[in-house]
Amino acid sequence: MLDNIREWISDNLRYILLRLAVILLIIIAFFAIRLVTHIGSGGSKKVNTEQETEIQTESSASTSDTVEALVKDQEDVLSLATTYWAAVQDLDFDTLETVCGTTFDDDARAAVEAMDVAVESYDDIMTYSKNGLTDGSYVVYVYMEMKLSGIDTEAPTLRQMYMQPDSDGTLLVLPTESYTSAISEYILERQTDSDVQALIADVNNTLSERCAADEDLAKYIESINSGSSSSDSDSDDDSSDGSDDSGSSDSEGSLGTMQTTTGVNVRSEASAESTKLGSLVAGSQVEVLENLDDGWSRITYIDVSGNTVEGYVMTQYLTN
Repeated sequence: MLDNIREWISDNLRYILLRLAVILLIIIAFFAIRLVTHIGSGGSKKVNTEQETEIQTESSASTSDTVEALVKDQEDVLSLATTYWAAVQDLDFDTLETVCGTTFDDDARAAVEAMDVAVESYDDIMTYSKNGLTDGSYVVYVYMEMKLSGIDTEAPTLRQMYMQPDSDGTLLVLPTESYTSAISEYILERQTDSDVQALIADVNNTLSERCAADEDLAKYIESINSGSSSSDSDSDDDSSDGSDDSGSSDSEGSLGTMQTTTGVNVRSEASAESTKLGSLVAGSQVEVLENLDDGWSRITYIDVSGNTVEGYVMTQYLTN
């Protein structure tokens, strides 16, 4: 019996080994497929998790970098702005010292007295504010209708202010001479925010419409933009006429008014590495003082606070 079995195995050994080999390959293939499938699934989940983390990180960064929108007529901000400009109008230095938390010396008083000498009143005050650098502080844009002496049409204007609380928590107006470099830089950054740019453009458009309807207002605004007063505009015209041969229109060597073709940064020097003084939206009017050979132009313009700013922009972004 055993001999017969051995003989049968001997005769069929080759076929038996072949079948065992096939079965073994099938088993190996089965586990290989399971292993590959498991690894692929785990790897996919890992990649998805990493992508999700990146998206969450980017979303968090985007949220933290987003500056809140302008807030209109916040109660404490509006109250302080109204009090401040009423005191400026009345030359009420006691009130100004209170709302600014500082003493006004002779130079400070003279500066207030020289502010908007043609203005009879500031009417219809509204405020648009954003949070400042510290808790409870604000960058504020004050909209006012200015009643100018001898001009029927009121002129809309926008003035920038910075407010911050004192040690007792009382909100005060911070005088510009007390701005730190960090505050100044933050204010300049906020001027580039899209909603602030839209607010500035809206006020400028309203002013342009009123100038088109009132020649006296147009002449006054033109005299302000050119750095002269309305009382000596005739002498400025004579100077302009007599300067055609020299190629300049005033004592600053003005080459005339131009517009920006796009949003552009204003620098302290003719270099992209120099300090950023501010920025202008497309269509902003500037006075060109000098065109440099290195592709920059020295300009001057009136900023949102009503101050005259002199700086440099790239000439390629200016047009007539």
